[in-house]
Amino acid sequence: MRLRFGVSLIIISWLPIAQLILFVAHNNGQLTSDKQSSTVRLIVWTIQILVGLIGVWLVGKLAVAEAKQKGWKQTPKVLWHIFLHGKMD
Repeated sequence: MRLRFGVSLIIISWLPIAQLILFVAHNNGQLTSDKQSSTVRLIVWTIQILVGLIGVWLVGKLAVAEAKQKGWKQTPKVLWHIFLHGKMD
């Protein structure tokens, strides 16, 4: 569960959410200046960076734990198995 959640957070952090928010806000007359747009973009990007870092931390913590148990060569295979099937057998 932690691996899937971490990967989901990383993916969310790469989505163009700021552009979507700006597009909707401009079309509804909410943002009227470039300064307001820049502020909104900065806030959204800051949140996305933090979300991505939390995702990397969750996945990295699990990857290090698996690497200590199985070794670095087996870690990608084990993580892929956990991602697809949930827990290890």
